[in-house]
Amino acid sequence: MQTPFETGPTRYQPPRDYVYARDPKLRFDQRRLARVVGVVALGMPVVTGLGGLAFGRFRNALSGYYYEPIVLGDFFVGCLIAIGALLMAYRGWTPKVAQLATIAGLAAFVVAFVPMDGWMLDGEALYPRVGYWVHAGAAGVLFAILAFFCLFVFTKVPMGEGGVETAPTPAKRRRNAVYITSGITIAVSAIAIAIGDLLFGDVWNARNLTFWAEALILSAFGISWLTQGRVVAPLSDPQDHADAKLARD
Repeated sequence: MQTPFETGPTRYQPPRDYVYARDPKLRFDQRRLARVVGVVALGMPVVTGLGGLAFGRFRNALSGYYYEPIVLGDFFVGCLIAIGALLMAYRGWTPKVAQLATIAGLAAFVVAFVPMDGWMLDGEALYPRVGYWVHAGAAGVLFAILAFFCLFVFTKVPMGEGGVETAPTPAKRRRNAVYITSGITIAVSAIAIAIGDLLFGDVWNARNLTFWAEALILSAFGISWLTQGRVVAPLSDPQDHADAKLARD
């Protein structure tokens, strides 16, 4: 059984018969989809954080906004559903990239529908322990795949004829710098959440540090996917400009 995880120098090379890698308009559509993912991810901590401050109920974790009765709870769940759906729609440039994105999308759905402290009924929490472990496990899977995307998927090296590595363009080097920084940020922040809550529970939660670590994760996630979407011209290769022109014509 083949795994969708590849880490070698020839990782995630586009197959000749994979239409999403070969069709310029589909390549452009995939980049545009990546931009939407990035915008939603970046907007999530900003809106929930500012809303929590405005309503005087700033939560110590993003997941806590699930329980907000005024707008923010719906916004939190809606963003996760949107991210999940968009990731599942993302086809990338190889079937394995599509598989990874689909797994991440399914994890986002679980995070959305299984709340951290269980479902609330008449002010009482139902299955809080089950909710915590399922929610935390799905979030861990999601964060791990997002970091893997940054460090191994988006940084793949194009191979030329005969399996020889091609020199990365200046734009590719700039993108890789963003991807590697984002991947490290996601991984370190996720580890900090696990360790901080376990070892420094009261102090950690009193300063809302889980929220800020999650905000860092989502910001790095958003920036990496906006970069994959070539959101600004200095991040685009000549081929990207050609694809965009063809898509507009």
